Amino acid sequence: MAVYREKSLSRASEKLFVTTPAVSQNIKKLKESLGEELFVLSGRRFVPTPYSDALYQKVFPLLDGLASALEEGRQFEPSNIKESFRVDLNPHILPWLTPALLKGLIEQSPKSTLVTHSISSSTLRALCDDEIDIAIHFETDKLPSEIVALPLTRLPFVLAMREDHWLEKSEISLDELSELLIAHIDLAYWDPNKRSRLEDKMRTLGKPIHVAMRTTSVMGLLDTVATTDLVAPCFAPVAKSYQGNLKQVHVPDVEDIGSMELFIFIHRKNLESAKYKCLFL
Repeated sequence: MAVYREKSLSRASEKLFVTTPAVSQNIKKLKESLGEELFVLSGRRFVPTPYSDALYQKVFPLLDGLASALEEGRQFEPSNIKESFRVDLNPHILPWLTPALLKGLIEQSPKSTLVTHSISSSTLRALCDDEIDIAIHFETDKLPSEIVALPLTRLPFVLAMREDHWLEKSEISLDELSELLIAHIDLAYWDPNKRSRLEDKMRTLGKPIHVAMRTTSVMGLLDTVATTDLVAPCFAPVAKSYQGNLKQVHVPDVEDIGSMELFIFIHRKNLESAKYKCLFL
């Protein structure tokens, strides 16, 4: 299982706390016992064969159930543990959700550390390989079979602009939106070919939209909006976290894209994990 996940004998040996030759010898014995090739060497990676893939799909649920049973039998005291909780977050929600996660962790497990990173194209692989504990994101398509998406909440979409912006309205039309300079999170963190839903909506309606700034830094984006005439599409809780510096403006004509459901991505084997429950229950 370790070699299958790590694609490397040396990394598998580190995970198992044994020597690399010991892992190699066990792979050899398993190959002889099954009469099938399990891995092929490609460069420095041990790539699973189709037989190995099929075997993993059959064996994994059994081992997963055993791990869950053992987990349930352990006494878990969050206040006594000292480890890192590794979370990849969609950059749109970093300013709002990071403080909330940290508050919960300090209350439940004050000796532990919260480690957050912006979600990226490697996040799903990192989840599968146990390099991170969970990810929090919006899209649930093209998920690996090992990963489960659990609904967390639904967030309403607003336009954020500085508190003393010259536009003194709580709602604006699409024509008014077309006249504004937009600051936007660069979606290349997930898919370099992806445009925002707002851009797609405006183009579908034949309305111009001027994106004057793109950045992968949500803090840089919001700080820019707070000190210039640029406006930014964001989620209401994020804008609220900047209350006093930013105000919220609604765009009724885009109500069909007016909210998005937020999900927790987690490996199936961790669904009953006490560590996961410590952070979210």
